[in-house]
Amino acid sequence: MIDWLTFDNRQQVQDIVAFAVCVAALIWGAGPERIVAATWLVVFEGGSILQDYTSQNGFQVLSVDWSLALMDMIAGVIWITLALQANRNYTLWIAGLQLLAMIAHLARGMTDLIAPIAYAILIIVPGWLQLVFLAIGLAFHLARKRQFGKYRDWRISPAPNPSPATS
Repeated sequence: MIDWLTFDNRQQVQDIVAFAVCVAALIWGAGPERIVAATWLVVFEGGSILQDYTSQNGFQVLSVDWSLALMDMIAGVIWITLALQANRNYTLWIAGLQLLAMIAHLARGMTDLIAPIAYAILIIVPGWLQLVFLAIGLAFHLARKRQFGKYRDWRISPAPNPSPATS
């Protein structure tokens, strides 16, 4: 059993964990949790499937993995925008970790001095941590909802409709 959890199977393990966390967020989460989960499923899981069908190369560490860099950029734009609007703190951590992954691609493209293992770590580890933060954020959301009831999802709520003036 423990042999299955080697680096060779890291992607399959992460896919299973990601799918479980994202489906839970889609079912029990509110707007921000659903956006994070949907972004993960569409960009990373869907992108990986598309990459498998369109590319003969696997994960590249000797040069910039452009398809993964593009997926990271798309997710980064979505999650940074979300983090600035959501009434959740964990989204800031997810966006920050995504910035780390995005900068890793940029650094790898600018110099060959970055060791392949460092590049791999800088783009793999943030994904695991993002899933952990999504799971923790979902747990806190559910606890807060249970304790206080419905609360706002976004930092800036839409203006309430003006009520008719009573004279």
